[in-house]
Amino acid sequence: METILVACETIRDEILRSLDALGLKFTVVWLEGGLHNAPERLRKRLQGVLSDSDGACERLLIAMGYCGGGLRDLTTGNYETVVPLTDDCLSLLLGSHSARRKASVPATYFLTGGWLSHEMNVVSSYEKAILRFDPGTALRLNKVLLEGYSRFGLLNTGVYDLKDAKTRVLPLARGLDLKVEVINSDLSWLHQFLKGPYDNRDLFLRVPPHGKIRFADWLELFSGKRDSRAADEMVVNPDDMKGGNLHGTGA
Repeated sequence: METILVACETIRDEILRSLDALGLKFTVVWLEGGLHNAPERLRKRLQGVLSDSDGACERLLIAMGYCGGGLRDLTTGNYETVVPLTDDCLSLLLGSHSARRKASVPATYFLTGGWLSHEMNVVSSYEKAILRFDPGTALRLNKVLLEGYSRFGLLNTGVYDLKDAKTRVLPLARGLDLKVEVINSDLSWLHQFLKGPYDNRDLFLRVPPHGKIRFADWLELFSGKRDSRAADEMVVNPDDMKGGNLHGTGA
């Protein structure tokens, strides 16, 4: 079966390592990092990819979650579409919604090598502010963004240098008296998404050919009624549903 995979370049390394480990060869369409912060731009970009894929595959995999509405009302072509039922890729990289919830206590701002490289985040914001202002002003500006967080959580996905990432995060963390801790990831959900099967309705949304991705498909997840991988409800920050809060929970 010809398969096209659509994924954000933020998790490119995790995707490529997983495809290699599973012996899979898909055509991959990479989306620019940071589009989740502008859901309408993400939606427009995705719709273009879905339209262009008509006639080019039998199945299309979208390796992202609802992303603040970026998937809302997308129409598909003459292929089956599969999406993991999650709000964003954090739960996908942690293995389940319950693991995401546990890792979010205390309130955690999550990062990976990909997020540091491809996303607009508080670390890159701090680095740019230092160049424009001074370290003290840069800290004050980013203190507002990190209000309510207790630590940075570096997800150990096994595809980037943790030492280098920690070295980059430490100046901001020390300035704001935040911890930097490593959190082990679990890529089993991602692997299942890539290889199938997709019969678990609590993990995957399957859209038939010429269908539409609807917000209603995520309602049970956001309301906490849908059983998750760990048979536990998802804790959702309302800001996640609006976009712009990919990295953290608990703020």
